Amino acid sequence: MSTDFQDQPVIATKPRASTKTIVARVIGFTCLSTLLIPIGLFLLIVGYNNNLNSQMNPTPAPSVQELSPKATEYLAQVTDNMALLPSFNEPMSAVFNRGLPCLEGWESPDVCLLSTSDKFPVEQHAQICSEVIAFAKQLGGTEDSVPGETQMQKLSDNSQARCEAVMNSYPRSVGWGWFSPAYFIQGEASNGAPFAIQLSATQLSPVNYSEALPEMNKDTRKLAKENYEYSIVTSTNYDTPDPIDSIPDYSDSKVQLAAMLDTIAYYRRSNQELPVFNADFARNMIIEYKSKFRFDGQVEAFEDSKGEVHWVYFNDPGKLEVCVSVGRSISEFSVVAEDSLSGMLESGLPGGGVELMGVGKEIKSFTEKHVFGDYKKGSCK
Repeated sequence: MSTDFQDQPVIATKPRASTKTIVARVIGFTCLSTLLIPIGLFLLIVGYNNNLNSQMNPTPAPSVQELSPKATEYLAQVTDNMALLPSFNEPMSAVFNRGLPCLEGWESPDVCLLSTSDKFPVEQHAQICSEVIAFAKQLGGTEDSVPGETQMQKLSDNSQARCEAVMNSYPRSVGWGWFSPAYFIQGEASNGAPFAIQLSATQLSPVNYSEALPEMNKDTRKLAKENYEYSIVTSTNYDTPDPIDSIPDYSDSKVQLAAMLDTIAYYRRSNQELPVFNADFARNMIIEYKSKFRFDGQVEAFEDSKGEVHWVYFNDPGKLEVCVSVGRSISEFSVVAEDSLSGMLESGLPGGGVELMGVGKEIKSFTEKHVFGDYKKGSCK
């Protein structure tokens, strides 16, 4: 799993402006000048329109033109077999993606369809994996891949367990949720087109700024309830023959430390009514972190005389032992990082707009000026 950050796994394509809209825009601009004669205006409109169309619709390369018909046939087969995915909604065209590239049609024949599932109150890894594997087999899927492998494996009785393991594997934070790594199935459609299907799970924060906020959690003994959603992205893969995902090296102590800081930033955003330095809240976040990232070392909230937690003890035995700051005051979290548009409590990420970037600088004493993520070697005492 790379650390490239995107707010969404894919972006649905937007409809292009109509010729009528483009002409209207041109007329609006040209009305600023009363010196243009009608013929000049007409030529300007035609020239602008042709130039815009050539930019928006570049001529595909011969190889793209040759392969696109088969790719289109494959996507039609996907749509025709959606009944095999009862948990998913109707697919839509999409561009840009982490995994399958999902390029524009003039760039590659490998254009994508995206389908997202309904939202579930608890994870549905087993059911979703079962649906997607059956769907892929119907289309001609023969092999799968999981993070950490360099070669595809034949679909078998073990594929279900392999898929579920990926859904449960180390996630990446996007501030408003957690994305699982991607599980891929590849094969060959009935018309001979090679294809790939990408499945991933998302654990969604209850805080969605595009919707009215729900009643927020006010109980420090628990974390706010989240929903689960799944997405599949599929295309032919003439240009991407082996789209195996990767994940960071979580045997690296600083990567694990960064994941812990991501976890704290994320759950603070999702539990906005809770006092950010509350000891019970801190302990619950640590429990969740150790479960998600399978960290077997020692992670303990350091409670001060006021009953607040501003430091966390992190010990990966024989590798890294530090006391890391989780913030001095709440005002610190409104500071906007250079690579972000919002503060930590709004973004849910400690490193601006990128996950695993929260580890700060080493300090020599607790009295030294520090911010969230800065650390002192040794214990918190």
